[in-house]
Amino acid sequence: MTALLLMSLTFTACSSDNNNDTTTNEFNIVNTTPVVDNDTYASNTTAANYSSKVFGEEAIDDCGELVDQLEKANTIIASAKLSEAQEAYLRKVLETLVSNVIVPTYTQLADDVEDLEETLNGLTVNTITQAQIDKACADFKQARQNWERSEAFLMGAASDFDIDPTIDSWPLNRTLLLNYFNNGMNDEMLEDATILGFHALEFILFRNGQNRKVAELKGNDTYTNFEQITGAQELAYAQTICTLLKERCYQLQVAWEGETAENADRVAVVKAADLDYTTSRGLSFGENLTKAGINGSKSTFATLKAAIAQVLSDDEGSCVGIANEVGTAKIANPFVNADIAYVESPYSYNSITDFRDNIRSIRNIWLGSTDKAANQYSFHTFFASVNNSSINTALEGAYVSAIESISNMPAPFVKYCSVVWNKDFDDPDNWDSNSEE
Repeated sequence: MTALLLMSLTFTACSSDNNNDTTTNEFNIVNTTPVVDNDTYASNTTAANYSSKVFGEEAIDDCGELVDQLEKANTIIASAKLSEAQEAYLRKVLETLVSNVIVPTYTQLADDVEDLEETLNGLTVNTITQAQIDKACADFKQARQNWERSEAFLMGAASDFDIDPTIDSWPLNRTLLLNYFNNGMNDEMLEDATILGFHALEFILFRNGQNRKVAELKGNDTYTNFEQITGAQELAYAQTICTLLKERCYQLQVAWEGETAENADRVAVVKAADLDYTTSRGLSFGENLTKAGINGSKSTFATLKAAIAQVLSDDEGSCVGIANEVGTAKIANPFVNADIAYVESPYSYNSITDFRDNIRSIRNIWLGSTDKAANQYSFHTFFASVNNSSINTALEGAYVSAIESISNMPAPFVKYCSVVWNKDFDDPDNWDSNSEE
């Protein structure tokens, strides 16, 4: 029924700021208010709840429902005979995603990691203060938020250039990291993603959900088996890998935005690091998406619908990809499969925040914005404009439910999984994961 409705609708009027685009001037945009999540949620720390599996099961189920709704929305578009006006509008949706969500998110991520690097580079064991450590931890969490809110669009540069596994591989390989600390630093360690990126930095900056203490970084670590490792070693390593993280975040921004006068300094850093930042056909990834299906454009997407499918429902790098990963891997591997080592962000106790932000990245894609308002060029507004708001109601209800059930899991998540399975995350016998990335 919905696909037939899309075929039969005639559109009139559109925004008046695009006088050169005659096809979109026939589209009658209907702006409506989306269903959105709260900015904050209370933590579930009731003692009796840590042994109950109900909370984790609900979160997994709600992520699965979100996957179903995203696939349904894409199927409706994929099966419809779109008019020229509808196609022109949906191309505007993709342009908005690039300019209003993807590039701003990656730019802010790069800014945040740049701040973190500057803070870390100011730390020495002789002069370090608790205030400096706290600033580094705050910088880290801000960067972490923007990275997690980018995971609905891992398509393109993040996947093609192995940026995602390079900066966000987990579990952190504690055994390998300890071995390198004990035997001296070398270039080889900078090639192993299991001891790089966000999670290696997290291990150095946080323990048991708290910022590291200045006394510990001035002396030796107190973590099991790391007692002979000095704070000086850890800080030096953090500074080195943060620079690598910054280069990769610059790469993300430049790859999607293309070269501009404003990002010239970051382009220079990316080039100096010998990092690729265009598609195999020489386009920015933003151009690659927005020029999908245009003859002679060099886009790798043969059709507009193929690009939309990549955004919404392809198995990897899409909204469906991250919704599925949160439910079936990030939560399920440690919670259902007892793989306690697989808990993401266990040292900062940021797991639930990470999962929540992953779902918010889907919200941002759907709404074409990062402020919880529906852009006039968005999937939300498209379905409202073709008189199919039931899709919005179902999909937005699904992402809100997923965020709420994730938030309702006992916190921290690492404690929840530890209690459910009676396993100690910090025990060296539990350091190795048996889950596949």
